Parts: sequence; C-alpha cells; structure tokens
Amino acid sequence: MSAVSNYTALGTASAKRRAGDSVCQTARWGQRALPDGDVNRALFLRLILTGLVLSYSLVGRSSDRTEADRDWWAFQPLKDSPLPSATNDSWSRNSVDRFVFQGLSEKGMEPAGQADASTLVRRLYFDLIGMPPTPDQIDEFLQSESEDEWSRLIDRLLSDSLYGEHWARYWLDIVRYAESDGWNQDAYRSNIWRYRDYVVRSFNKDLPYPRFVREQLAGDEIPGDDPDALVATGYLRLGIYEYNQRDARSHWDDIMNEMTDTSADVFLGLGVACARCHDHKFDPIPQVDYFKLRAFFEPIVWRDDGSAATSANRIVHRKQMEVWQEATKDVRARIDALIKPYHDRKWQTTVDKFPLNIQACFRKPVAERTSWEHQMAYLVERQFLEEGGGPLAKLKKEDKEPYAAMIKELSTFDTLKPDSLPPLMTAHDFEGPISPTLIPGGNKGKSVTPGFPTVLTDPSHSNDTVIAQLPGAPSSSGRRTALAQWIGSADNPLTPRVIVNRIWQHHFGRGIVRTPNDFGLMGKAPTHPELLDWLTLRFIDSGWSFKWLHKQILMSATWRQSTQHSRMNEYQKMDPEEKLLWRFQVRRLSAEQIRDAMLSISGELRRSLGGAGGDSDSPRRSIYVKSFRNTPDKFLHAFDVANGLKSVAERNKTTTPTQSLLLFNGDYALHQAGEMAARLLHMGFSTHRGLLNRAFLLAWGRQPSEIEEAQSLQFLGTTDHEDTLMVEKDKLADLCHVLFNSNEFIYVD
Repeated sequence: MSAVSNYTALGTASAKRRAGDSVCQTARWGQRALPDGDVNRALFLRLILTGLVLSYSLVGRSSDRTEADRDWWAFQPLKDSPLPSATNDSWSRNSVDRFVFQGLSEKGMEPAGQADASTLVRRLYFDLIGMPPTPDQIDEFLQSESEDEWSRLIDRLLSDSLYGEHWARYWLDIVRYAESDGWNQDAYRSNIWRYRDYVVRSFNKDLPYPRFVREQLAGDEIPGDDPDALVATGYLRLGIYEYNQRDARSHWDDIMNEMTDTSADVFLGLGVACARCHDHKFDPIPQVDYFKLRAFFEPIVWRDDGSAATSANRIVHRKQMEVWQEATKDVRARIDALIKPYHDRKWQTTVDKFPLNIQACFRKPVAERTSWEHQMAYLVERQFLEEGGGPLAKLKKEDKEPYAAMIKELSTFDTLKPDSLPPLMTAHDFEGPISPTLIPGGNKGKSVTPGFPTVLTDPSHSNDTVIAQLPGAPSSSGRRTALAQWIGSADNPLTPRVIVNRIWQHHFGRGIVRTPNDFGLMGKAPTHPELLDWLTLRFIDSGWSFKWLHKQILMSATWRQSTQHSRMNEYQKMDPEEKLLWRFQVRRLSAEQIRDAMLSISGELRRSLGGAGGDSDSPRRSIYVKSFRNTPDKFLHAFDVANGLKSVAERNKTTTPTQSLLLFNGDYALHQAGEMAARLLHMGFSTHRGLLNRAFLLAWGRQPSEIEEAQSLQFLGTTDHEDTLMVEKDKLADLCHVLFNSNEFIYVD
C-alpha cells in the first residue's frame, strides 16, 4: 500500500465515516429547514435519529471491519523510511528538517528564515522550563562565540529541575490530575501531591517511557523496594470520588469505567468510551474489547494506609511504635472504651444507609469476600470516616471533658512516638477471588478475561487471559503489569507514536497528528507520517529518552524558524492550517507560564522542588498551587488551565475580556508589577536608560526600541535618561504593569 493511501481512511472505515457524516448533515439541515413549532418537526427528527442508528448498525459491525481496519495507519508497524535528500536543500540542520523540507519542496514552498537570537533564547526558555530567561542569561547566549552554544544551552535547561516542573504539567493534564474529589463536596486530597512530585522527578531523571508507564499502572507489582513505584500508582486514584454516594455498585462501576476510558486516552490515544455500551461505530473496537481492557483493572482496591517508605524505614518505624504502644496501653484502652459507643453507633447508621446487598458485603469477613465485595466494603468504610465529621462529631457534653483529659495524658508520651511515615493514596489488587468482568445489556452474564484490543494483536493468536508473571513481587494478579508491558513494548506501534506526537505537539503548538488523544478513524491523519515514524523508531532506540527527543526537535531548523515569512499571504492561501511547517507559530503563554513569569520577573519566585500545594498567593510555581476541580484558581482558570475533570491533551485557547480585566485590574498582576518596580529600584541603576533596559529585558526578553524608550521616559516624567535616576515608585509600577499587559509579554514569537 502506498504512503498516501495508507494514511487515509480505508474500505469499511471510510464507508462508516461517510454514512455517519451524511446522516448528521441531514439532521442539521432538517433542524435549519423546519421552523420551531412545526407539527412535523418531532416526527422528522425522530426519523433522522432512526436513520442514524440504522446507518451506524449497517456499517459498524465488528465482524465486517476488523481485517480492513488493521490497515489503518496508526495500527500498522512502524516504518523506517529513508531520509529525504534534495539537491537544493541548504536549509536543513538535521534529519527532522529533511522530512519537513521535502514536504515544502513538493508544494513549491520555502521555509522561513531563522528567528533572531533574542527571540530564540526566550522561546527556548519558555519551551523547556516554562520560565523567561534572565537578562544575564540572554546576554550570556548573545555574547557567546561558541558554535555549539545552542546545543549546550539546551543541555543546561534539560538538566535544570525547572524542566521537570514544566513538562510534568503536560502529563498531569492528560491524566486529569487534581487535588480534590470533584462532585459537590470537592474535598481536598491532602496526599495526592506525592504523585505530582513523582511525575516531576520522572521527567527530571529522564525515566524511560516504558518504566514510566509500568510504575503508574502497576507500581505495586514491581519487585524491589523503591517507594517511587508505589507513589506512581497514585495515577489509579486520580478519578472523581463522591463521598456520600449510597449507590455503591454504580459508583464503583463509574470509577472503573472512567479508569478504563482515561487509560485508553492517555496510553493508546484512542477514545474507547463509546464501546462501553455497543460496538464502536467508527473505530474497530467491539464492546467485548472494551471490557477486556477494563478487566485488567477489575481486582483493584484503593488503599489509604500505604506509605512512601522503604521496608527498612517501615521496620524501624514499627519497632518505635511498639515502644509507644506498650507505654500508652492503659490510656488508649480508656479512650477506646469511651469512644466505642460512638463508633458503634456511627458504623450502624452508616451501613444502614446502603442497599442490603452492599451491607452484606461489608459484614462478610475479608477472607470470604470477592474483589467486588471488598470494593463495596471499602466505599462503606470511606463514608464512616468522612461523612458528618466522623464518629466523634456528636460527642456528648459529659464525655468531652474526660476525653480531652485523656488525649492530653496521651500526648505526654509523644516523645516516644515516631513521626508518621509519608502517607499515600495508592492501590493494589485484592488478594482473594477476583470477580468476573461482565458485559452489561444484551450480553448480560457474559464474562470476559483481560485482553488487548483485537485490531492491535495477531489474529492467529488469542490474547485472552493475559497475566504477567511476578517473581519476587507482592501477591497480586499481574494483570496490570501485563497491560503495562504491552503498552511499553517496542512491538506495539500505536503507543510510542502517541507519546512522540505529544512531545512534538508541545514544542510546536500542534502535533504531527492534530488529534493527540484520537489516533482512531475519526482522528486526523498525520501531516508528516514518515517523520513521525522516523522519530518514533529512534526514540525507542535512544532508550525511550524524552530528553533525546527534545534535543532532536530543538536542534532543527524547523523549530528555529521565524514567525514571519516574506510570502506569508501567499502561503496562507496554499496551506491555511500551516500543516507544512513553513514558519513557527506565535503562541500564547499557558496560564502557569504567565503567572510564573510574573513571579520570576518581580523577584518574588521561591524555588522549592516538591511538597504539598499552597494557596493562590503562594510565591511558588503554579504547579504547586492547590488544584480544586470545582473551585480552581481564578487567575489560572481564566487562562484555560485544565480542571482535572477529564483527560486534556490540548487546552482551550480562548481570548476573553476576563483575561484582560485580570491583567489590567486584577490584584495578582498589580501586586507583581509593584514588586517588579521595587526590585528595579533596589538594583541601584544610575540612569534611566539602564533601568528601562533591564525592565524590558525582564518582561520582553529584549531592549526597548528608541520609540519605546522615549515613550517610557515621558511616562515616567523625564526626558533626559542621562540624569541621575529619579523615579516615583508608583509610576514605575504602572510602567511595569503596562509591560505585563502587552501582547509581547503573554505571547512568544
């Protein structure tokens, strides 16, 4: 099959798209053509919907399409194309450019020239570490005469811990990280930040992608004594949780389905949620494949008693606790006796609120439970602890004083009690019988075993009952390890393409595949398929190194292009979506970059790697601002920060009055402008020119033009920049505020 035909919809897949599009277009026409209130409108739309269902069913049968859909480009083996060569190519700096230049040459187009050095260095800093360069860093690059200074600068930024903080944010978006439960209560998850720190550390140490995947999906099943592997399973705890949901069966079902959907989005770049209820109407994902994927997660039980500690640390802690327990045995017995009636009453009222079958799960001994029964019991236990302030919320007046006295007595032994081990939100597999994964609806009662998507497996071999061997590992099913090993296999053509495309996307503002979470038949075909496969194969050969991939992209002439082109008007007619990469895209800074840049420029930024999140006024980077699903930080929310409700591969890019108002009148921008002014005055400049040069370099990464300098001096109330510096702080703060409100501050060329 030719390269062109291989990257377009084929056979049945094409028919499905045409049928679906045709019916949808007819429905839209009907809505426009029929006036509101027309007596035939409801009947007409009902007929349209009936036709939609029939059309989908005719073209959506998995038995008809699997073989044809195996030819879809994303499911094909990686292909190592020869490097293009062109006699007129004096532009290319590396192999990436040769693929791009070939595409341009075929259309009779030429790439833009290289951006100027000041623009490039500012672009690079924001791209790799999410922060603006300091004036000294800009000057160091501009003054260097070394031919490999660009390469060395890339290496320095990749080795900076700021790199991990910045690139972790992209991963946190797609795994829908947040620090609250969601739903109505939106309770704060006080320990989930350890997962965020794990992601930061993983990027900083360039953890190979297969290991990164395995630790998150099955870190609890990895042999050894690395706490990070257990911290990584916080990925399995990122879904929404409703603290007072009595319908435990449906609640856990939603949790499992959402875990399945997100894992497919993140690691496979496929939207599988449609196959939960029926065979997918466009992608080759039958309903049974959905539940085979879900079966990998079937035995999962959430744990809140884990710790980020080595076994040696746990042994030491246990021995110290035994000393404390022995010393406090008497007072703890008295406390237990006082609070037991309250606990018993709270247990009874909590359990009674659930359906009888869920109550039976809770009352059954752990050793006799199935995995589903244990999951139900867990949800009951969570409500005992969380609902209504806990069992001691209604402590009687006559018990409060003796209880307080005993607690005070207990505190006298605090010197014997060791510090708590770092608590975790994690997960593991239930060690007893695993409940079957059942397909609902018409297939009710049919159970499935874990298996990989049929379209991505060898049709001559069954992929059912995929269980990994776990020598030396904790007791577990091995299901999630098997899934992680398959995802991270070099033989799997889909998942390495997906992650390479994500990295490319964040360097250029859009991926080679423009739908980063959808590599299926409804997604966009790659603009440069040979380049995507070439990069993917060498990414694997590099040991799945993200830093290697970054450098390949950043060393290219493609990435170093100017945003301006002498034939821009002509080229935009030829390639309006700029798929051929004939110039670099102007990009607005992300919400975090805007906030962090202000902090850095004002001098208020406090660099501190990791730890619990802070409030909105914290002087730390935005990745360490507490992220609540229902009540996000107002400034970050206005600039389109992800909210953690779903996997976000590409954030919204809005331009709203709220953004302008927050920059113009918002307390945060005003405060940072004042701090920037104070910092400039504290530097002790002797001339206005020196002060203005530093202000513009800090905010815009360049010195002011003659016109900008003259206007700034006039605004400050002086026209002679050689005079002794005399500037009112308030006026200087207003000037700094103007710099923050400019497009040149919040956009990167």
